[in-house]
Amino acid sequence: MFERLALENFGDRVPQFSFEVVRPVEGLGGMIRAVCLIPGATEFGYETTPVTQALGFGATRAENQHQLQASANVVASLDALQALCPNLRRVSLVASWFGDDLRAGHCTIAPRTETATKVTKDGEWSVAGLDRSIAHAVSQASGAAAYGGTPSDASVVRLIQHLKARGLEVVLYPFVMMDVPAGNLLPDPWTGSPGQPPYPWRGRITCDPAPGRPGTVDATAAAGEQVNAFFGIAAPADFAITGGEVTYGGPNEWSFRRHILHYAHLAQTAGGVDGFIMGSELVSLTRVRSAPGVYPAAGELCALAADVRAAVGPATKIVYAADWT
Repeated sequence: MFERLALENFGDRVPQFSFEVVRPVEGLGGMIRAVCLIPGATEFGYETTPVTQALGFGATRAENQHQLQASANVVASLDALQALCPNLRRVSLVASWFGDDLRAGHCTIAPRTETATKVTKDGEWSVAGLDRSIAHAVSQASGAAAYGGTPSDASVVRLIQHLKARGLEVVLYPFVMMDVPAGNLLPDPWTGSPGQPPYPWRGRITCDPAPGRPGTVDATAAAGEQVNAFFGIAAPADFAITGGEVTYGGPNEWSFRRHILHYAHLAQTAGGVDGFIMGSELVSLTRVRSAPGVYPAAGELCALAADVRAAVGPATKIVYAADWT
């Protein structure tokens, strides 16, 4: 029952109310030991303190607080999660950068924003040295952003620390989403026709032309060069931690190696993590050969694992998340 509910903000009408009633399912909640925390593409969804969007003329809109139980949505969600799953031990935290081409030799991987024009208070978006004014925005689909943006670096660090303060193990999961919009004219390595499938799976990244197609470069040195271009040349020595932020002093490249090593060093700024997932489901790329029986992506992943180890230290478990095939 509501007494004297002010209706001015609802057009002088009784508003609609919706309620969510939650109860634990006997047995199931106690069995859950680990969860994967998504969406992975959310500028401030991982921020543990309130961030608001300034709309002009004194108007604001909440970015990450749409409930009254806690300071931020993620904090309220974790409160509910631990109440429902009292034996929870581990959380995998997903943070996404975006690929832009299924052709390995042309694909860049970089952070993106939802929009270049958003103005926020109590939190500024910044990832890998990019701010909103210079980072690319995600593509539009049906008049809206096709994805949320990359989580701000500061929010990832704070959430890692927050999860650890709750007594939970943290697995940091850098993730690649493919932002290839509908109507693109990029050559499709699998068919040779103009226009790659919109928003494809990263498991379709391959050499161009793809294996099995006429004129394929598979099993040639050219295929190895394309794979190497996808991984890039970023090295641990190119990264530094300055003022609690990860800075990069290497060549101006946006590659898979830079993506992974950025988060390896970001984990270090947060005080370390228990596990680190250095890529997932690059099934087509790992099948490309640079010569008969030689798989350059496998070699690149092994070298990258060694570089991740140097960044995160000996205690962190390092894995690669293979595809289900």
